[in-house]
Amino acid sequence: MIHANRPARRPAPRARRTGPLWLGLGLGLLLGGGAAATTPLSDHQQLRDLATAHALEQAQRSAPDGARLRAEAARLDPRLRLPACAVSPETFDPPGRRGGANVSVGVRCLSGAEWTLYIPVRVEMRAEVLVLGNAAGRGETLRAEHLRLEEHDVAQLNGGWMTSPEEAVGMMLRRPLRPGQVITREALEPPRLVRRGQRVAVIAGVGGIAVRSEGEALSDAAAGERVRVRNLRSRQIIEGLVDDRGQVLAGR
Repeated sequence: MIHANRPARRPAPRARRTGPLWLGLGLGLLLGGGAAATTPLSDHQQLRDLATAHALEQAQRSAPDGARLRAEAARLDPRLRLPACAVSPETFDPPGRRGGANVSVGVRCLSGAEWTLYIPVRVEMRAEVLVLGNAAGRGETLRAEHLRLEEHDVAQLNGGWMTSPEEAVGMMLRRPLRPGQVITREALEPPRLVRRGQRVAVIAGVGGIAVRSEGEALSDAAAGERVRVRNLRSRQIIEGLVDDRGQVLAGR
């Protein structure tokens, strides 16, 4: 018996189940999105306002009288999604915080959701400070005509600025300054009442009696500083304190 060869039967292709799979993924995404949408989130503007208020309060403590203060917190990344705090978040100074034009303010939530955020804040503190009116060289003693008041953003200065000419009149410059340059305490030093090689009066107390002699200063010195002096008669070297009249008080 002859049998004709029949072609092998191939299994029927399975149906592609795209419909139910897509529906499952879509439903999951919708549920996830709905859950995120119903979770209360912190308001970025509120956080910026808290940081700004904190920076202004801190700046006020060091601001001179009459200063105009302004502060602005940096904008937060719109992708930042912080859960809302059950109470108003608190602000604080980060460890090692220093004042200046650019500061960082800590904002944290300790009730319910717990998180901590550091927000940069730009501070402006405008006030009238002492500047040099005319060029003056190193070692020059400042007079009233050297000085004037000018408004500056003192938050950008390193500190030591002055707001009254009386603070600088009679002081001596440590280094040359240009006209319009802000004068700081670091740039000044007391005037030298005693100069090296100068003859000075030496006052020594002996048994409640003041003994006066004359000596030669061996270095420069200002009032309140110590200086070594050679007695012109005995040639003995003594040390004493310079008083506000330029006399040397021996043994002090």
